[in-house]
Amino acid sequence: MARAETSEVLVLAADDSADDYVLIEQGFRNREQIRLVGRVEDGAAVIAYLKGEGLYADRQKFPFPDLLLLDLKMPGVDGFEVLRWLQTQSFPELVVMVLSGSERREDMTLALQLGAHYYQTKQIDLAQQIKMSNLVEQYMVRQRRNPG
Repeated sequence: MARAETSEVLVLAADDSADDYVLIEQGFRNREQIRLVGRVEDGAAVIAYLKGEGLYADRQKFPFPDLLLLDLKMPGVDGFEVLRWLQTQSFPELVVMVLSGSERREDMTLALQLGAHYYQTKQIDLAQQIKMSNLVEQYMVRQRRNPG
């Protein structure tokens, strides 16, 4: 598959806050090897996107991501439910990073127990978001070069 030959990292953001997404978008804007492929606003849309169903059936338009940035507190199906669903799926190369406004240890512990690779509290300013985006890019590119 051609995707494996490129070091470009495709990122899907799942967040119901337009303001938070703008900050994510700005943080990733000048990343050379990371590309945001889209934003979904609730867990049901995350699941449909990852399954390639309905609106998201066209994989040219909606490519499968390498990284899912997942908010926990979304309407309807929340991030915890998405993590539970992911445990029943086989997406071995999908990295899940929870980006949450919650600093509660219980939320962090549960998200990690449910399979999230990382838990990060949301950044509140652009400088911090850019710093985090840079670290995410470095990690993901390194993972791509040295899988397993």
